[in-house]
Amino acid sequence: MTLRTSNQLFDAYFTADSMAEVFCDQGRLQGMLDFEAALARAEARVGLIPQAAVAPIAQACLASLYDVDTLGEAIASAGNSAIPLVKALGKLIAAEDAGAERYVHLGATSQDVMDTGLVLQLRQALALIEADLAQLGEVLAAQAQRYADVPLAGRTWLQHATPVTLGMKIAGWLGAVTRSRQRLAELKPRLLVLQFGGASGTLAALGEHAMPVAHSFAVELQLGLPE
Repeated sequence: MTLRTSNQLFDAYFTADSMAEVFCDQGRLQGMLDFEAALARAEARVGLIPQAAVAPIAQACLASLYDVDTLGEAIASAGNSAIPLVKALGKLIAAEDAGAERYVHLGATSQDVMDTGLVLQLRQALALIEADLAQLGEVLAAQAQRYADVPLAGRTWLQHATPVTLGMKIAGWLGAVTRSRQRLAELKPRLLVLQFGGASGTLAALGEHAMPVAHSFAVELQLGLPE
């Protein structure tokens, strides 16, 4: 029997389908493939690779084109998830355009692919959380107004205390939600950052094209650059 690290008993209870889709195997692969497609576009924009190579690379950057089980077995041997995926990507491109295959993953390293792919997943997850918090905030604001004058027994030390209103209690919940939304907004500039350093972290393999590619790449993925 082959064991999988799934949570079939509790997935429906603890997470929404939309969030599960972001972090499923296909979502993980798509994040890394989005990295590779954007890298090709960025490098073509600064003249490092031919523009003609972009379309064949981008067309192969769809997670649905890859077998998860096969990649999973290869990952166990390779030691990380990027190496087998990049190899599979190269083979798929070579079958359609042998000339374009040489430009896949140019100047990048496995850590770049994995880290930035995860950042792209986290961005999707944050968008879902922000949407839920916004909807919750609207409901709480309406309910706080609706029950503004409804009296309610206050509580302290597990017993009744001075009176409050239900509207005020709900307004307290709304305040917590609002602060959480603010924290997420403050978090994003620090979290949504491109990881792109190449094999030794210096982008040395790209020579004079290093920083132009990095800037173009960040724009392509709508991510920040490390300070």
